[in-house]
Amino acid sequence: MFRRIRMAHVSFRFLQFPMLPVASWRNTYFSLKGFTKGHLRNPVDYVSREQPLPITTGKKGLPYILGWDISGEVVALGEGVTQFAIGDEVYGMPHFPDEAKAYSQYVTAPVSDIALKPHKLTHEEAAGVPLAALTAWQALFDVAHLQAGQTVLITGGAGGVGHFANQLAKWKGAKVITTTSTRNIDFVRNLGADVVIDYTQQAITDAVNDVDVVLDTFGEDVLRQSFEVVKRDGIVVSLPGHKGVGELGKQLASQHGVAFELILVRPSGEQMAAMIPLFEAGQLKTHLDAVFPLKDVAQAHKLSAGGHVRGKLVLTVE
Repeated sequence: MFRRIRMAHVSFRFLQFPMLPVASWRNTYFSLKGFTKGHLRNPVDYVSREQPLPITTGKKGLPYILGWDISGEVVALGEGVTQFAIGDEVYGMPHFPDEAKAYSQYVTAPVSDIALKPHKLTHEEAAGVPLAALTAWQALFDVAHLQAGQTVLITGGAGGVGHFANQLAKWKGAKVITTTSTRNIDFVRNLGADVVIDYTQQAITDAVNDVDVVLDTFGEDVLRQSFEVVKRDGIVVSLPGHKGVGELGKQLASQHGVAFELILVRPSGEQMAAMIPLFEAGQLKTHLDAVFPLKDVAQAHKLSAGGHVRGKLVLTVE
């Protein structure tokens, strides 16, 4: 038997902490004991709790076990699994957007969704990586095809996705422009940002123009400004966490003669593995704003929902 945080209603009060049986595993799966779980900076965790999202809680119904990011130790293997061994330390984002049950002491995961944990990262740091870093990687490289020498604007550069996107774009050889609040200016500069826009003092449209790629993490007014500064035939990539972003983006793209894509991250053990050398070399780092024990998940959700988190929030499991 083991512990999981189970959502029985869309409320902080209905985050339950029951004892449940350990799940069995299938071929090509393994069972993972999680030392550390959770990414809470990305809106999908707390938004999935607040309302039935079509891709997550609304797809399955309640009760629902939240969480997708994991880091831990392999304790059992499905038949035919050869890529990993019992005792391996791994990290990843299994099953997304389906239920992964990462707010748990044990999870099962497909081998294709997982990679060996970078030695340089603690389990806490590794658990803060998968969803946010994969989102940044896929947005910049799979969708926008960012190249060395191009200019990219990343809005919300101190956030979960943003702080990884800054580092990845700089590693790729792009010129990096990012937005943040006054208190995070030095933080994003240390991540590699070449130009920092303090959005409390200056509008994006007054600071930059003719960028090749925009990674928009906010939507609405920021998305509108993004289309004002991207060059013709450039691309704006936006995250799906904001209602109406897709339709607004399509309209603005048509008006401005640029491409627009709304990205939904997908699990990829291959891409998680590709990031390992970057972490080991210190070219990619995870910043943790706060770490909570699993039993304090409601407090973590409240902090995340309030915004202004620098980097990631993480849940720990014993």
